[in-house]
Amino acid sequence: MRLNISSKLTTLAVLGALLIFGLSVRAQSALPPSSDIDVISTDTSLVTINVSVTDHKNRQLPRLKLEDFRVTDQGKPVHPEFVDSQGPLSLVFVIDVSSSMQGHWQELKSGLKKFLEKDYEGSDYTLISFNEKARSITASVDASQLWKSFNTLRPYGETALYDGLILGLQALERVPQRHKALVLLSDGEDNSSRASLAMVEQQTLLHHATIYPVGIVYEGAMSSYSVDGKRILNQLAAATGGLVLFPQTSRLPDVLNVIRSDLSEQYSLSYYPPEKTPGWHRVEINIPQGRSPLNLRYQQRYQMR
Repeated sequence: MRLNISSKLTTLAVLGALLIFGLSVRAQSALPPSSDIDVISTDTSLVTINVSVTDHKNRQLPRLKLEDFRVTDQGKPVHPEFVDSQGPLSLVFVIDVSSSMQGHWQELKSGLKKFLEKDYEGSDYTLISFNEKARSITASVDASQLWKSFNTLRPYGETALYDGLILGLQALERVPQRHKALVLLSDGEDNSSRASLAMVEQQTLLHHATIYPVGIVYEGAMSSYSVDGKRILNQLAAATGGLVLFPQTSRLPDVLNVIRSDLSEQYSLSYYPPEKTPGWHRVEINIPQGRSPLNLRYQQRYQMR
């Protein structure tokens, strides 16, 4: 009988020891990490600004290097981490397919086809169309796939230009390349959007991408745009460092070639901002004196979320 009690006591002692050991291990695992343990953190606040540089004769300036640029963010100097002017880009086309585009359609097709034939290797293309409704037709595809998708479109209906721009700006968040731009092709002003101009202006500054608004006009016409219509397109270009163009129909292929040329020599500067507080940030980019007067086009402010 004593032997049996002794055996039970021994068993209880072993179980108690195991329980204490388990609680000790669990308590240690719950402790906060000690100061000598490395913690890896990732900074996701990288800002990318596209910059076009031209001389006094409006010629693009190639072969600039990282050290040629002086950048400030909120008045504080920053050191760009990367700069590139060659290589692939993500291009978002926002194309008006309302009924008024019927008179421009063949020239638009011809110009877009020539544009896509000179494809940047590794580039991707997104197509947004809009008439009375904005639609995402294809996203981040190669040039041949974009052309096939565009070739299925036919113009009809009203013009929801603001809705098309909003959808195009949202698409910029999902494209893979740091170097990116949006090309708007339309022949008239908005008449059926749910979105407002104020929404477009706000969304424009949330995305670090150059916008090229192209306002198409008929042959012999001075413009089909009102003063406010022109102002809106000019504001979109100026806010992002792009170009605004008002070509007649026959000049569409030439205008798309101008955009291609501008993109091909555009610099993409990336840096980590000194202040990561949410809100508006003002950017200033210069090239030190010693060169002839230069013209720099870029997005001068952005919103950090």
